[in-house]
Amino acid sequence: MVKKRILTILLLSGCLLGANAEKKYMTVEQKNSAKYSFLLEDNPIVTYENGSLVVNGNATTSYAIAGVKNYHFTEGNETGVDAPLAKMLQIVSLDEATLQVRNAQASEKVSLVNANGATLFSATADGEGSVLVKLPEVKGVYVLTVGTNSIKVIRK
Repeated sequence: MVKKRILTILLLSGCLLGANAEKKYMTVEQKNSAKYSFLLEDNPIVTYENGSLVVNGNATTSYAIAGVKNYHFTEGNETGVDAPLAKMLQIVSLDEATLQVRNAQASEKVSLVNANGATLFSATADGEGSVLVKLPEVKGVYVLTVGTNSIKVIRK
């Protein structure tokens, strides 16, 4: 009986501590003192390609190994990006056929139209402001609209 109480108290304490834990990041620190942090809950994929450290397979998150001082894990974002900037609308390419909209307003309309103006995709952002957009298989130019923001998408 006493063991059960102690175990229950320890489990509840662990849950409370876990709920208040800070988010964890992987930070790439370059020799020029620039730092780039990636939220681990976003499951970043780190690879080595053609002499570069690549995060998420994206050319904009590719760092020449010669310029990387180290990479490490932290409980804070070391990039120095202000929280309001971190909440900017993001359009992320997950693969050749899928885009993810992040940080949209909850219930905001998201649509994809072709050059003729035909709507190919329409959805609303979930409570976290996220939407997965499946691109058509046909190569072409499309317009992705999130609320009042629009961006040209080119499928090669």
